[in-house]
Amino acid sequence: MDEAQKKKSKGLKFTIIILIVVMLFFSKEENQKKAIDFIKAAKTTNRTLSLVRSIPMEGGIGDLAFYENGIMVWKDKKLTRFKIDGSKEWEKEFNYDKPMVAFGEDNIYVYEKPTGDIYFLNGSGETIHKAQVNANIMNIVEDFENILVHIKENDMECIDIFNREGNIIENAAIEEGNILTYSMNRDGVTYAISTLNLKGDNLKSEVQIFKISGESLFTTEIDDEIVLYSNFIDKDKLVVMTDKSLYLLDDGNISWEKQIQLIKDIYIDNERINILHGNSLETISIDGKTEEKYAFTEGYNKIIPYDRYMVLYGDEYILGLRNGKEAFKYKGEETILKVVEGKQNLFVIYENRIELLSL
Repeated sequence: MDEAQKKKSKGLKFTIIILIVVMLFFSKEENQKKAIDFIKAAKTTNRTLSLVRSIPMEGGIGDLAFYENGIMVWKDKKLTRFKIDGSKEWEKEFNYDKPMVAFGEDNIYVYEKPTGDIYFLNGSGETIHKAQVNANIMNIVEDFENILVHIKENDMECIDIFNREGNIIENAAIEEGNILTYSMNRDGVTYAISTLNLKGDNLKSEVQIFKISGESLFTTEIDDEIVLYSNFIDKDKLVVMTDKSLYLLDDGNISWEKQIQLIKDIYIDNERINILHGNSLETISIDGKTEEKYAFTEGYNKIIPYDRYMVLYGDEYILGLRNGKEAFKYKGEETILKVVEGKQNLFVIYENRIELLSL
């Protein structure tokens, strides 16, 4: 933009501001509200995602996370840390049979799937704790201050819960059915496990809430649906998403149910439930009412937070929303595999490189 265009743009902005001020002071209350909404919208639109740098990754990328101003990449049994400028800091190889990784908020969990060995690493790649479950590890999830380990031993599935120091605090064995989802309450005392039971003529999902010590508090049955997601949003309130519907369980009872088709992803922010389904993003309040609905023509599959924005991304586009308004949009140069948030940047993973984008 040349100097003349800059002056013209500044002049237009100044004129708009003067008009809004006049409306605020001399117009009716209805117009004042419109002016305020206009200001809010103006603050959230016309942002641009710019490419900061591109980091080539030969052989592709397994997974990525952002830690302490560095980029952590997992690929082919190796954990590698890069600086923001793309230079390699260090690399650590794990010569195990089938090593896997789970990225937590502060720690990294490298585990050997067949043996059940779990290594707790800090952002510098140092092993700070080690745990062992002596069973086949299916998955590891960090939830608040605890680590939930989904294991399978013989024909039984279990959830072992560890604290941040690597000490086991709970072993929840599921005698019937296959484990679908699991989540810990913020209080650190209660947790939820959903299972799928295929016995009988119809499939049935069960959502069970326990106390640490194994005491069963509630069991809720959902017929002919498969639980895909469960998470606490309050002490006694659990959001459950299936392949067909969204539920809020309160003290084990179904407080409300909302049928939703073609569900792709869910993101909960300040007790507002954001559901990406079909070609729409729907924001639902804690009492089950739709507050906002945003439709789009591009295909989006995932939701992540980024600064003060909610970001949707698909194979081609990245879309940023704020206050229900489109704030920015970015088209990838090739197929987007994943987008990860990291402070001031978005990390876009392609097949053989990482792009750092910034507003």
